[in-house]
Amino acid sequence: MAEQEQLTSVGDGWKFQLVNDQLLITAQSDPGTQVQLSPQATVALLSYLTNHKDALYWAAYQGARQEPEPDSEGQHLHSDEEDPGF
Repeated sequence: MAEQEQLTSVGDGWKFQLVNDQLLITAQSDPGTQVQLSPQATVALLSYLTNHKDALYWAAYQGARQEPEPDSEGQHLHSDEEDPGF
């Protein structure tokens, strides 16, 4: 059965692909540098990123804005709060 690509996105030198339920993260500068995550590992990564999104936002934008933009529900998770689930 041939691989079926579902989604591709490129950002800051990295290519993100969802192929056959696997998340592939590939360096654009060196396609041999790749991480392949199972659906379970991808959900764990998503949970981690969600729990740390404020810190990651500030690191990415170095405090360029007054306040981080609220998520779609207007709530922010902090590292001491539990993930509500998906």
